[in-house]
Amino acid sequence: MGKNTVDDMPPAGLVEAQRLAIRIAEAIAADAMAGETEIEVRDRADRLVREFGGTDVWTPTIIGFGAGTLSCFPTDRPSTRQLWDVDLGMIDVHPVTADGWWGDCTRTFQRGKNVGQGKALAAVEAIHAAVLASVRPGMRACDLFRVFASELERTPYLLLDRLSNIGHSLNVGSSYDAGYIDAWNETPMTGAWAIEPFIGNHLYGAKKEDVVWFGPARCTVIS
Repeated sequence: MGKNTVDDMPPAGLVEAQRLAIRIAEAIAADAMAGETEIEVRDRADRLVREFGGTDVWTPTIIGFGAGTLSCFPTDRPSTRQLWDVDLGMIDVHPVTADGWWGDCTRTFQRGKNVGQGKALAAVEAIHAAVLASVRPGMRACDLFRVFASELERTPYLLLDRLSNIGHSLNVGSSYDAGYIDAWNETPMTGAWAIEPFIGNHLYGAKKEDVVWFGPARCTVIS
């Protein structure tokens, strides 16, 4: 989103950046192997940023396995923790395109068939889908958060985000300018917003993130 009037269709540069983010996140989710460390997978993700046409990341790539899925924050650093063959993993990637647009995508993935892990992953997928289905032009960030909170109440999980939000505004070359999607932000949502419910328990977390463009008359989930 630039400083011009917001249109109904998302800017081509934003779409390119977000599709790049999705491509990287889903590639890592598909091919991360048991025995690999968070550092190794982070390094591969950062290589993919450039191999797929990006120039850099606007905030560090976050990789978490097992207990590492309990936090997803810009100051988190990947470790030598390995992905197990029965485990949850998470990637949050933030590529920058050649013309300066920012993307932001998180995917959680499962290795093995642990029932509890599978239920957490299914729950975040369902909550994410319900939140995306509820977006409307001009709705306030706090109202979208209430949709999330209502969905979360139906589950045994907690909101794990340390700032108690499920997303933030996103701009070309900038982020967070209009604040977060939380219980207190009454800002009407216009332009690009990253929507990223992050839930879990004391053992593991699950998160999914996509970007929505809020135009004057329609909303578009960039995919």
